[in-house]
Amino acid sequence: MPAAGGRLLIVTEATPRFTVDKQEGTVAGPGGTVRLEPKVMDVLGLLSRHAGRVVPRNELMDAVWPDVIVTEHTLSRCVYQLRHQLGKIAGQPDQALIETLPKRGYRLLADVESVAAPAPSPAPGGTTALPPIPYVIGQWVRAERFYGRATQIAEILYGPQNCIWLLGTRRVGKTSLLKQLEYVADTAHDRRYFPLFWDFQGTATPSELHLNFNDAMLDAEDRLERIGIAVSEVEADDLFVSLERLRRRLRRKELGLLLLCDEVEELIELHREDPSLLRKLRRSMQSRDDIRTVLASTIRLWALADQKHDTSPFLHGFTPPLYIERLSDDETRSLVAQSHLAPDQRPVYEDEDVEAILDHCDNHPYLVQLVCKRYLESGSLEDAVEHVATDRMVSYFFSVDFDMLSGTEQRVIQLIADHAACTSAVINDELALDTDELAGTLRRLENLGFIRGNDAVEFVLANSFFRRWLQSEKDGAVAIGAPVRIAPSTAVDRPPVEKKRSLRHFVAELKRRKVFRVGIAYVVVAWLLLQLGEILFDFLEVPTWAGKLLIVFLSLGLPAAIILAWTFELTPEGVTRDDNVDSST
Repeated sequence: MPAAGGRLLIVTEATPRFTVDKQEGTVAGPGGTVRLEPKVMDVLGLLSRHAGRVVPRNELMDAVWPDVIVTEHTLSRCVYQLRHQLGKIAGQPDQALIETLPKRGYRLLADVESVAAPAPSPAPGGTTALPPIPYVIGQWVRAERFYGRATQIAEILYGPQNCIWLLGTRRVGKTSLLKQLEYVADTAHDRRYFPLFWDFQGTATPSELHLNFNDAMLDAEDRLERIGIAVSEVEADDLFVSLERLRRRLRRKELGLLLLCDEVEELIELHREDPSLLRKLRRSMQSRDDIRTVLASTIRLWALADQKHDTSPFLHGFTPPLYIERLSDDETRSLVAQSHLAPDQRPVYEDEDVEAILDHCDNHPYLVQLVCKRYLESGSLEDAVEHVATDRMVSYFFSVDFDMLSGTEQRVIQLIADHAACTSAVINDELALDTDELAGTLRRLENLGFIRGNDAVEFVLANSFFRRWLQSEKDGAVAIGAPVRIAPSTAVDRPPVEKKRSLRHFVAELKRRKVFRVGIAYVVVAWLLLQLGEILFDFLEVPTWAGKLLIVFLSLGLPAAIILAWTFELTPEGVTRDDNVDSST
């Protein structure tokens, strides 16, 4: 851990180096030197002392503002200023240096060292060190550091759909794709949208979702000001009021709102916390032509497609998903060669090594960059491949992705692994699946990058690292006498299919549609009318059959009231059929 005072050297994997002089209150980087405000410097100092670790918001506020009551908005503004100042001198303004984990806090994505003097500049004519390693591991990238995905970017920005769900495994580049969409939309000559990157990670309550949206607007404050919109004009105590204000102000500028939502799996917990929130959120995202919403998640989000107690599930309108698959061969070769860099800054490989990297990684961008980085560090492709194959973090990602698959999907993968290669006929003979079910399962596994077809019309596991991990899991289970970790056959396949509502879900639906409230209110009003009728009928000497007729009419009105409560809902737009309350218009 670096010392609390003096000079600090902040080194990132993507090459910018910052020298922090806490006494002078300055930070020097490749693009110059900036002076930070005292509180901003204190935040940087605390993040530096815990580099690589998440520093909770309350810990930052207690340390930087002791004995002073401040809001989380103050801290967000401080972090925004720090990012902005570091971006000015980074030489690579798109690099992610400070990571926001909304529910938890902030993390400095860099190594920090204490130094006695500023890092010296290299002599122009002297012996130069090896060029820095250009690959970025574990951080999002965009602009010149982003490779591939041109077809998906064009479809998202210029296609007919206003609701897009990006679905992919971990580390396949979902966040980078969202950041590249933000960059492309913001710099397009025929600008149609204002992009807003909204990170849902760590969001557990509606208030935290609102706070994350405010953070998103703070991150976009400079860009909003450039088009004449102040954040203060948009901010409100209610999330959906803020969204509507932003949409209307952008419409005055003849721009649509491009919502780029990351880590959307958090909505699963939010739905349990407040089921009505997703209906409101879906209505805000889908009710206007001048909002285009992009959701990015893993397959966990399929849970929101099976809300049996909701007649309009959140994902209605977002399906089918747009899968984030492996890169093409040409895109992967460009990534390996770092073709966006100047020729003298690009790494040099033999052609056969490039093809071997593509074969080992099956064009998975994270694995490709990790192998390339290890190759440049060790000088041996064989050592690099072995290092990645035994990397615990890589194994962890495989484990998480595999555990999210259904039982059928897991068994298909295990069968392909046991046979090395399988035709669909062999899989069908072994597992006795319905033809449509098998076709859908194979298609999803291929779209997610677990399997791929070969020239012999067989299916094989996609990359050598996943094959080794799966074999090690099987060997480990055999060694300890435990079964291989495969989900039971009763696991629900994705996409989920509608099943018969249980009594619990039916009761929840009755509550959601306010049927109980309407029924109780009707009974109370009917009783009052009967009491009033009895008094009036006696006073007016009305025949006794009139009282009986009133009882009959009120009794017939109860089922009618319940049917109306089930069918219609009172909304700000008026009385609307319940099935259409959340539908896009």
